[in-house]
Amino acid sequence: MITDIWITYIVIGVMLLFLLTNVYSAEVIVLSAVLVLIWSGVLSLTEAFGGFINEGVLTIASLFIVMNSIQKHPSFSNITKFVFGNKQTLRSGMSRMMVVTGGLSSFMNNTPLVVLFTPIVKRWAEKQSIFPSKLLIPLSYAAIIGGMCTLIGTSTNLVLHTLLLREGYKGFSLFELAYIGVPFFIIALFYMLFFGYRLLPQHDTNYLQKIISPKFIVEVKVNEQFSGTGKTLEEAGLRHLKKCYVMAVLRQGEWIFPVSPTQKVNDGDHLLFVGDETCSQEIEHMRGLVIEHSRYDFTDHHNEFKLVEATVPQHSSYVSERISDIKFRTRHGGIVVAVYRKGRRINEKIGSIRLKSGDMLVVLTTNESLKTDRASKNLLVLDVYPTDKNGTFKDWIPIGLFGLMLLLVSFGLVQIAHAAITTAIILILLKVTTFDEAMEAIKWDILFIIGGAFGIATAMTKSGAADSVVNLVFLNLDAMTPFILLMSVYLVTNILTEIITNNAAVVIMFPIVLSFVNELSLNPHPFAVVLAIAASASFSTPIGYQTNLLVYSSGQYRFADFIRVGLPLNIIGFIMTMTIVPLLWPLS
Repeated sequence: MITDIWITYIVIGVMLLFLLTNVYSAEVIVLSAVLVLIWSGVLSLTEAFGGFINEGVLTIASLFIVMNSIQKHPSFSNITKFVFGNKQTLRSGMSRMMVVTGGLSSFMNNTPLVVLFTPIVKRWAEKQSIFPSKLLIPLSYAAIIGGMCTLIGTSTNLVLHTLLLREGYKGFSLFELAYIGVPFFIIALFYMLFFGYRLLPQHDTNYLQKIISPKFIVEVKVNEQFSGTGKTLEEAGLRHLKKCYVMAVLRQGEWIFPVSPTQKVNDGDHLLFVGDETCSQEIEHMRGLVIEHSRYDFTDHHNEFKLVEATVPQHSSYVSERISDIKFRTRHGGIVVAVYRKGRRINEKIGSIRLKSGDMLVVLTTNESLKTDRASKNLLVLDVYPTDKNGTFKDWIPIGLFGLMLLLVSFGLVQIAHAAITTAIILILLKVTTFDEAMEAIKWDILFIIGGAFGIATAMTKSGAADSVVNLVFLNLDAMTPFILLMSVYLVTNILTEIITNNAAVVIMFPIVLSFVNELSLNPHPFAVVLAIAASASFSTPIGYQTNLLVYSSGQYRFADFIRVGLPLNIIGFIMTMTIVPLLWPLS
């Protein structure tokens, strides 16, 4: 037993270390930890992977399918017209944006919402001569707090709900967490409108105008003196330049894009090079390549091409990979023309840059490839997809079924798991979505993290590690009041969620909380509520929550910006939770 405890300690400690360093994706780290626990004998195969077939994981997977069907509705992207339809001031625009975002994120995944809203917010802000950096952090915060308000607002709430049911306790009702979430949202809204916005930086975030300057994109004409005429780009020595590379070829008025290494160079071709500020200097020394004084602009003359922003999410498989190694052109039908990290452009050859989570890529691509990349788990494209199409009866089916699902669950007529799974299957049977689309809609990385985390929780309980932590940390447990324990749970969980994933933080903390709750005969429900709120209240760092990471580079923020604006919100959330929870849920 003692050996199992120490093995569990070591495995969890190493897992946390790898999650902090972000060397591998979170799902790989969590599943590797579970595998070690299996081989060490702490867990059986059934115990290790039982979390993958529990109702929490199945509910989350089903909700991904349902929400993806709703987000495909032609009118979904037009919701944003309500937010920024008329000329408004910074504070009026911020208030409407936060209310709409918070309301929507109460019932759907907040990451797609922030992906949708980010380019719209930036475009509106630039038209109103407002710095987008004044709005993007509030956008993320609204999505986070909105998710706290309902059982289905975030996967963390559903994970806790499942953990409670598994231990024989009553889970959360659909709107139970709204007793804290809604007041918290209202106070956070007033905080941002009257105080927080003053703490937000003023950064010019118009990447695209900077990128299309002749300093970074150089147009070159090939004449008869070029020795590489008739040869491929590889043979002509244009494939492995130190400072730049060929991103497109204009030949007799037609664009060749993207360009492969086997593309031949003809006399009279116009080659578009992209690189750093010294790109033109490298080309000047090549005989037969003449730098044009007037540069062709994709965005003004060709609707089929676009320069867009894309963010590398936290658990992307692209993290730590060189751009040249991920075959970006083949996978995405476009090319990276610039990489920004922490608000600053990386002045290196594009292909040699190793990507990190939060990197902002400026990509030249086509409208068609953008539409397929929007749901990518490796790259989140921040662009607007307007549509003038009117919704058909079939388009309204997922919205109607989702409304019915909420109604049945809120009145306690069916369990959330039964309702979500049934709704997803009906959508497939009615051919509102295909089976392949449903599989693509599921965020498998999140499910692997959650399923593996259930195995970690089982190991902590079975080995006695959770009881051991309670005895070590709370030596005077009997002398501590339930309220002090409640505060301790909030603070520890909140710190954990700022440095690792919120689901991992919850699953690590739950067995520990359950151990002292049982020992002291306390009510587990208020402690579960505190876990749910604290795990989602990630405001002080850009790495604690996916939506923070999304706006991090797009808003050219610094790490300190999140601390300055978010720390007061963390304190507000702590005070509100500690005030409301003991009033509504008895601790003993």
